[in-house]
Amino acid sequence: MKNTQISLRQCGIIIAMCIFANKILLMPSLMFENSKSDSIFVLIFLFALDFIALPIFLRLKKHYPTERLYDILKDKIGVFVTKLIFILLIVFFFFKCLLVFSVTYVYFKNQIYHDEFIFLAFISFLPVISHAAIVGIRAFSRTMELFFFFVIAGFIVCLCISLFTPISMPYFFTTTAKDFFTSTYNHIFSFGDFAFLFLVIDRIKISDGEEKSIYKYAFFSMLLVLILYILFFAKYQITAFMHNNALADMLVFSVQFNAIGRLDIIAMITIMLMTVFQMEIFSFAFCECFQSIFPLLNRAYAIVFFDILFCVLYYVFVGKYENVVSSVVSWLPVLGMIVSYLLPILFWIISYQKRRGKIEKTD
Repeated sequence: MKNTQISLRQCGIIIAMCIFANKILLMPSLMFENSKSDSIFVLIFLFALDFIALPIFLRLKKHYPTERLYDILKDKIGVFVTKLIFILLIVFFFFKCLLVFSVTYVYFKNQIYHDEFIFLAFISFLPVISHAAIVGIRAFSRTMELFFFFVIAGFIVCLCISLFTPISMPYFFTTTAKDFFTSTYNHIFSFGDFAFLFLVIDRIKISDGEEKSIYKYAFFSMLLVLILYILFFAKYQITAFMHNNALADMLVFSVQFNAIGRLDIIAMITIMLMTVFQMEIFSFAFCECFQSIFPLLNRAYAIVFFDILFCVLYYVFVGKYENVVSSVVSWLPVLGMIVSYLLPILFWIISYQKRRGKIEKTD
C-alpha cells in the first residue's frame, strides 16, 4: 500500500488538473450563449456546489483511512448497488476523458494542422495515458508534480499577456434567473472535480493538520479559472460565443510581441500538458472502476478495453464537433448531477453512520 500512496502535494496537483478540465477552452463560449457575462456568477455558484464535496471527502477519509471506496460501499449498501454506482462512475470518467480529448483535438486541428489528424492524435495520446494507467497513480502524479510549475506558469503568462490587449468591464446582471439556472444545469457535467478523490481515497496520505493544504490548491485553481473568465468576457463582451478556445483566444491580437515572435505557443504547450495529465487521471479512474466491477480481470484488460472503446466511440459519438456540444448540454448533465451531488451526499451519510456507530459502541 505504501508504494501506491501519493503525497498531499500530489493530491493537490491532481485536484488542480481536475478543476482545469473542460473549463478553459470551450465552456466559456457555451456559457455565454445562455447567461452572457453573468456566466461568471454561474461559475462561482457551480464551484461553490462542487466545493462541498471536499470536506465530505476529508470526513470520509478520516473514518476510513485505508479502505477502498468499493469496500466501504459494499459493506454499507451491498454489492449490487455498489456495482451500479461504479458503472455510473466508469461512464462519468470515460466521457470526461472523451470530452477533454475532443475539445483539445479541435483546438489543435484549427491552430496547427488545419486538417484531420485523428490517427496521429490517437498514436500520440493513447500510449501515454495507457502507460500512466498501467504504472499507477504514484508514478504519473510524480510526473504531474514535475511539470506543475510550467503548467501554472503558462496559464498565468497567458492571463498576463491578455492585459496588453483592449479590455473593458463586462456587462453584468443582464440575464434572467431562468437563464442563470439553465446555464448552471447545462454545464454541471464539466464540474464534479473532486469525484476522483473518492475513488482513490485509500491511496492518499494525509497527516493530521495537513487538510488545509488541499483547500489551498482548490482555491488557487478555482481563482485562476475565475480570473480567466473575467478577462475573457472583458475582452469579448459581445462575441464571446464565437471564441471556442478561451485560454488561447486570450492571446488574439497579441501573438506578435516586439521581437519575441508568436506567443500563442505558450497557450499550446500549456493546453497540451493539461490535456495529457487530465486524460491520465480520467483513464486511470476508468481502469479503477473497471477492476472493481470485474475483479478477476487485471489492469491490462481494463486499459485495452478503454482504448478500443475510446477509438470506437470517438467515431460513432463525437465524430462531429456538434455532437460534443449537444451532449454536454443535453444528457450528460444528468450524469453530472448524480456523480457531483447525489454521491457525495451518500458518502456523507455513510461517514455519519460510521461515526455514530463508534459513539454508540463507546456508550
